[in-house]
Amino acid sequence: MVKQLVSKFGTILLLIGAALFSGQTTAQTHGHLYLVVKSADMLLRHQADSDELRQAAEESAADLREQHYHVQERRPGTFQL
Repeated sequence: MVKQLVSKFGTILLLIGAALFSGQTTAQTHGHLYLVVKSADMLLRHQADSDELRQAAEESAADLREQHYHVQERRPGTFQL
């Protein structure tokens, strides 16, 4: 009975110790993902890239709208009876 209790107590202590120190040991490896704080220069470059992509998408959408409008104008009208 005592031997079984000591065995369970040892297992519990081992699990608690592993849980407490697992975060510390894995924090030193590349297993965890952390939030990277970017510098102001990186943020400005990212924003500039995003602005360029947004502008290109808006121009492409405007061209597509214009092309669709011209195609619709050339089609003969359909009338419902």
